[in-house]
Amino acid sequence: MTPHPRPLRHRLRRLPSLLRSLSNLSLLSALFISSPALAQAPTPPPDETALGEILVTGSQAAEKLPRIAILPSLSPDYEDVIVRGVVRRDFELTGLFDVIADDKAPAGMYGFEDAVDVEAWRKLGAEAIVKVAARKTTGDQIQVFGLAYLMSSGKKPVFEKSLVVKKTEARVTGHRIVDALLGALTGRPGGFASELTFSGRWGKNRRIFRMDADGNGLLPFTDVKDTAIAPAFGPGNKIFYLVSHEYAPFSLAAYANQKNEAVTLPFKTSLYGVSLSRDGKQLALAVSNAGKSAIYVGNPDGSAMKSVSTTELATRPVFSPTGKLSWIGGEAKQGTQRVYLDGKPVSPPGFTAGGQTFCDTEDGVRVVYSVATGGGKQDLVMGDEKGRVIGRLTQGQGSNTHPACSPDGRLLAFFSTRGSAPGIYVMSLKSFRTQSISTQTGEGLSWAALPSP
Repeated sequence: MTPHPRPLRHRLRRLPSLLRSLSNLSLLSALFISSPALAQAPTPPPDETALGEILVTGSQAAEKLPRIAILPSLSPDYEDVIVRGVVRRDFELTGLFDVIADDKAPAGMYGFEDAVDVEAWRKLGAEAIVKVAARKTTGDQIQVFGLAYLMSSGKKPVFEKSLVVKKTEARVTGHRIVDALLGALTGRPGGFASELTFSGRWGKNRRIFRMDADGNGLLPFTDVKDTAIAPAFGPGNKIFYLVSHEYAPFSLAAYANQKNEAVTLPFKTSLYGVSLSRDGKQLALAVSNAGKSAIYVGNPDGSAMKSVSTTELATRPVFSPTGKLSWIGGEAKQGTQRVYLDGKPVSPPGFTAGGQTFCDTEDGVRVVYSVATGGGKQDLVMGDEKGRVIGRLTQGQGSNTHPACSPDGRLLAFFSTRGSAPGIYVMSLKSFRTQSISTQTGEGLSWAALPSP
């Protein structure tokens, strides 16, 4: 007798839940490379069992994902093609579902106003059904419609919404529809209406880029003549970053409303990192001073800045979702650095760590960072705010650095050199399925939700 399948929401909760974030190691490495202590003979690599076991076990990898149908469309209209394409791709990236291929769709009508043949899809094995469609209304306006059925919840849809937006907003509206659909299907809204920023090479210099959560809309926005690094999101998705013009010390700048502006601060030496608290009320900076560096925290306008770090070298300040301050710290006479949180080290001793980030997950706040594992490679490790290592997220797949968590805490973006396709990858922290979203390489990855419409 075939056992009755468990409800979709129950199965989604059973999928292991984890997190993401990574490292801005290059800046910190520059500090240590300048130290004569690094000229010593290399020491044997530390015991990697301290990093925990890889979190992708055989049973997890083999777990069957719930099957979901994203209804096909025969419409050639631009807005319909864009919205549906965005929705399907986002559901694939979640790693939560087995998305049924379009060529498996039952025969039928798939127009904007056509009803959904729920029974036909049920016979195909769909446990959830999603229909999205878009059509032009008047002028530059389009109508977007979203509908979802959950087989375990009966014949009535669990989600139904229609809205009118500008045609230019078709793509972001598709992401917002997905976030709402995920909320209806899983009980936790998605985080695809968001953007990523990072620093990447441009000739001999580095520029700051931004792009959508699915890899679309790549845009460099800093001057090609400058070197720009270490971007971080602030309130309203203003992007703060560090910039150097003609080898001058790195200073703070911000990008908003398609404009770059300098931010006046009381520091004249180079800056090595910037972070703003989630509520936008605190600004943290890594400031160089006489061959060392310290973390300063003050008001968002740069006033009332005070040194708070407890290590001789301190870079990459990052606020946690709960307002705690972390940084990468070490001593000038040592060749390793660790992740510090509230003044205490939380990454394993003996491993050079960097690029920490925080994930606000269903299981609580997690910290993700990269560690050097030998052979010039780095891997991602996840722990909690108390310093307990939960496990490794990557192993034996090239070098994996600079992680960033999605706003919903279910996806981790990071740079990877795996295989012959380096770029930005996204890992589901539920199923651990990893997919490429961009061939861009760089450092200082950061991820934030878009402002509400």
